[in-house]
Amino acid sequence: MTNQSTLDKLQQQLCELKLEERRVCSDIRNLVRKNSTIDFFKAKQLNNMRTGVKSRIKTVESKIMPNIIA
Repeated sequence: MTNQSTLDKLQQQLCELKLEERRVCSDIRNLVRKNSTIDFFKAKQLNNMRTGVKSRIKTVESKIMPNIIA
């Protein structure tokens, strides 16, 4: 039963990370869409957040669906 609760926690964490990724990508799109002067510090922060979230998503996905070697 603990295996199922661990899986549930990982799936919830994955959903939260996917939402965070969507928010960061939306912030990046809005920053670019303004067509005004881009704050490069803010752009760098958003890019770092995006890459960090993507790596955490990959980590959680690998725990949920481990690679099967055939």
